Amino acid sequence: MLFPDDGAYVLYNPEEDMVYKTKRDFSTSRFLASCGKWFLMLDSRSRLYIIDVFSKDRIGLPPLESVVSNFSALKRVGDRDREFIWELTDGTVFNAFSDEIRASLWVDEKAEELALVWFFDAPAGFLCFYKKGNDHYNLIPVGQFGIPKMLTGLHGLVLRGYRLYILTTRSFVRVIDFSRQEGFEELTGSDPSPTFSPLGYSCKFSIVVTTAGEVLLVTNTVFERSERVFHVYKKDSNADPEDYMPDLLEVHSLGDEALLLDLGITVSANPTLGIKPNSIYFTRNDLIRYGTSCDRARVLPPYEVDICVFNLTTKTLEPFPAPPNMNLKDARWILSMA
Repeated sequence: MLFPDDGAYVLYNPEEDMVYKTKRDFSTSRFLASCGKWFLMLDSRSRLYIIDVFSKDRIGLPPLESVVSNFSALKRVGDRDREFIWELTDGTVFNAFSDEIRASLWVDEKAEELALVWFFDAPAGFLCFYKKGNDHYNLIPVGQFGIPKMLTGLHGLVLRGYRLYILTTRSFVRVIDFSRQEGFEELTGSDPSPTFSPLGYSCKFSIVVTTAGEVLLVTNTVFERSERVFHVYKKDSNADPEDYMPDLLEVHSLGDEALLLDLGITVSANPTLGIKPNSIYFTRNDLIRYGTSCDRARVLPPYEVDICVFNLTTKTLEPFPAPPNMNLKDARWILSMA
């Protein structure tokens, strides 16, 4: 799915080199996340909804203010559509704006289940989680609100089913389970060890969760000749749990799986459908843009769109440039998850 800067949404099949225009008008909505053919959107009134891009199916979601929490409340500012305030029980109040919202979506069509998480990336102090059947969002603190300092911050996240994986700024991975009827369970433990050692700032990195539930670290680096190279790592299972800089083992093969970096997951490869094994599908970085910086005044660069497939076996990159005369502001690999 390509998102040109003119506000249109088009489907692009790189194998056929064909562009298909959608009949829907998304000009008044902003794309947030996708899972298969389902898109999570935010309309001009700051209302969330989920839509099937191939049909007329649409799922409404609770208002953003429907947050359940013992220490915070979210309120709209007057009749404005994009401005909100967080009110904490200690009297602290701070502003939030809907154009700062980022999100992740999970849909299981066979089980007829869905889940999503959204947050204000300014930077994020809370995550808001929703699952099918709820009329509200559960609030998950990621700032200094009742959680150990080592587990604070948000550098990356993956939503897979009713389980949320959060990469913190100190290289820990929090695991939160939402399978219970109400609320959530923190599975991280009270005294965790870092999952990944620091890698420095020479590369972009994100976490990925495999079909088996293993957490991987994926790095991608662009060199001077504009060559993008990916590496996949996992934690050494034999590492000392007291080691605060654990060794990383490089993963050279995903077997019969492909890695969708947009979603942060692996899926079973299917060459017939164009899903190549042992390959990384990429479009861009920066789901979380502010990270730990509180400087809202700084100007963020536009999203770096680079549609490509990286083969882990041959270490080669297959680029898929946008069609001629099309300036992209975003792109996503999509596939039917059925």
